[in-house]
Amino acid sequence: MRLRHLLFLTQLPFCAMVLAAFVILQGSLDRRVQALAQVSETRTQLERTAELLTHVLDMETGVRGFVIAGQPAFLEPYYRGEAAYPVVINGLRGDATLGDENRARLGQVTDLLRQWQAEVAQPEIRLRAERPAEAEALVRSGRGKRILDQVRAGVSEIEQTLRQRLQSMDANAQAQLGQFQRTLAGVAVTLLLLSVTITLLTSRLLTGPLAALGRGTQRVTDQGAVTVTERGPREYRELAGAFNLMSRGVQEARESSAHAAAELGRRNAWLRDLAQLSDALQAARSVQEGAAILTRALPHLLPGTSGQLLQHNASRNLLLPAAAWGEGMSTPGPDRCWALRRGETQGGEAGRPFMPDCAAQEGTYLCAPLFSHGETLGLLRVHPAPGVDPEGLRGSLNDVARQVALALASLRLQDRLLQQSIRDPLTGLFNRRHLESQLAEGVVAAQGGEEALSVVALDIDHFKRLNDTFGHDAGDAALVRVSAALRELAPPGSTPARPGGEEFTLLLPHVGVAQAAALAETLRARVEGLDLAHDGISLGQVTVSLGVAGLPPGGTGEALIAAADQALYAAKRAGRNRVVVAGAPALQGQAARS
Repeated sequence: MRLRHLLFLTQLPFCAMVLAAFVILQGSLDRRVQALAQVSETRTQLERTAELLTHVLDMETGVRGFVIAGQPAFLEPYYRGEAAYPVVINGLRGDATLGDENRARLGQVTDLLRQWQAEVAQPEIRLRAERPAEAEALVRSGRGKRILDQVRAGVSEIEQTLRQRLQSMDANAQAQLGQFQRTLAGVAVTLLLLSVTITLLTSRLLTGPLAALGRGTQRVTDQGAVTVTERGPREYRELAGAFNLMSRGVQEARESSAHAAAELGRRNAWLRDLAQLSDALQAARSVQEGAAILTRALPHLLPGTSGQLLQHNASRNLLLPAAAWGEGMSTPGPDRCWALRRGETQGGEAGRPFMPDCAAQEGTYLCAPLFSHGETLGLLRVHPAPGVDPEGLRGSLNDVARQVALALASLRLQDRLLQQSIRDPLTGLFNRRHLESQLAEGVVAAQGGEEALSVVALDIDHFKRLNDTFGHDAGDAALVRVSAALRELAPPGSTPARPGGEEFTLLLPHVGVAQAAALAETLRARVEGLDLAHDGISLGQVTVSLGVAGLPPGGTGEALIAAADQALYAAKRAGRNRVVVAGAPALQGQAARS
């Protein structure tokens, strides 16, 4: 029997066992997947019941806020909930696994919500606009609360039923998991025993001949090149010659392997350094920080060179130095750089007439372009020292350039995303999220170092009338002009922000209330003097009202913003176009000038 036939026969029991194990495990896994799918469906139903309660709460608080404050903005949660809760109810009703009892409860909840909208919510909204006293009386009657309490009770019963079902499913799933684990363990043990048995039998059949072959080659393994005397019969001489040839080949292979291993070790060490550079660049938070890392790393990764990293400025069509090491090099223009034109590493030697005139650089140089997703990021330009082979350097330079391009693209994207996340797209000022973050940091710094912290809150006067008269585009133009004035007057280290609408805020660390009030008056006068026009139409005089507040000892950021807002409201009540300091009378611009 041939060896391959023997090996095939020894594997037949193992293959049959593997096939049987697959069938058993597949059945257990299918049951496990079905149980998990049922659990997932029930969890989705629970999430929808929670979402329904959220929409009910939004509608209730929206109506209540509108009745109390009378401002249409408070109705936004109500209208969102009114539009969203039917979708959630339809989703629950359309789930076949919900059950008849829960579906009946859901119908009752739907009827109660419609009753509350028809008998309570809509009348309260209508009466608040026409007869506020009657709206408040309707709220105090408690009818809406009783209906919504029934709604919440109905949803809670549905949720309780679903949670009981989920607990039962979890218990069933755990039981199936235990069965699956026991089945898997049994299959694994059986396969292991079968594999060990087959291995022992096969090795017993093969180790005899292999041991004899090993003893014959041990001398070559231990001594390297071994030469035997080529004498005796012809067959023996041929065998001795073949053995001597093999022995010399083994020795040459050893020497070649040692050289290759040493080269591979150096290459692996270089790749580890490159990987460390990649990790460091991924941890950098800005292009400048990444450039500082490259300034230290590139001389180590590209030994025997000097060079520079040039960053491409698309708006100005310039290559700007970002990092440099070794001797200084000239900076080429993007239009004269053949590496950027051709999109591949270029090398040349200054003074050779057939090479493109990339830059007036003495000696040999290599330029590796930096691209990412079709975007030109810059150029990595190196000048090998005498004795360094440029062609041998090219591969390392390309590897480094790829990592630098990826890191530079990531840092640029990170910077763009950061700016998008903290900037208002219309005005370019900081948004509410960044303002709140800076306010929290400013309060901690101010109280820790007992330093001043002030806030200026401002609002464009009669902005709604401007929008209604000239249109929203004109209103946006006014917002942009006022934000430009705020940005120009904001001192370094301050945070000019637009929290929303026509409201602006200026956070002033290390600035006292008096200085903040003077800055606010300057801003008020600057805006008052603006000549605003849109599409050739004059928008008339635009003014702002401003409130100023300072952080008292032990105060909070929320209290500081609230104080500035109250001062702003006081300026509005006092006639607008003026500055009010929290706890001080209004400062009207015209009175100050007179």
